[in-house]
Amino acid sequence: MKRGLLLPLCLLLPACALFQRSSRPPRASPEEAARVQFPLTLPADSTTLSAERVTAMQLALDDFLPLDVKPHKGATAMELCLYQRESYDVAASPGPEGITFVEVSLRPGTCEKQNIILDMGATYAIDVPGRRILARKQ
Repeated sequence: MKRGLLLPLCLLLPACALFQRSSRPPRASPEEAARVQFPLTLPADSTTLSAERVTAMQLALDDFLPLDVKPHKGATAMELCLYQRESYDVAASPGPEGITFVEVSLRPGTCEKQNIILDMGATYAIDVPGRRILARKQ
């Protein structure tokens, strides 16, 4: 009897992979993408970040405000603002023993209501080679 259940179970388990969320961001339609004009070179004032810092920043942002998190129904304008990644600044700095420190903070003047300054943000210690968060400080 157990062997009869084993085969259907083995056939159904790979189907669970179909329900996993993609970690890739959404893409524009081909028509919209065709309208984008790329520059021949980036402007002289462009910023270059090391891959290590970008990875650390991405790990911290994915923890602080995951892309799939949406505001609750009936959210206020301030709450909607707080759910947008563009409302935050991110800074990264190398630390000891391969650690990168990442600070996520509310952009000055963003999401403020009636001169109330919100203390939103967190600081992370990131192990980039291990692709993991070592610690988070509010």
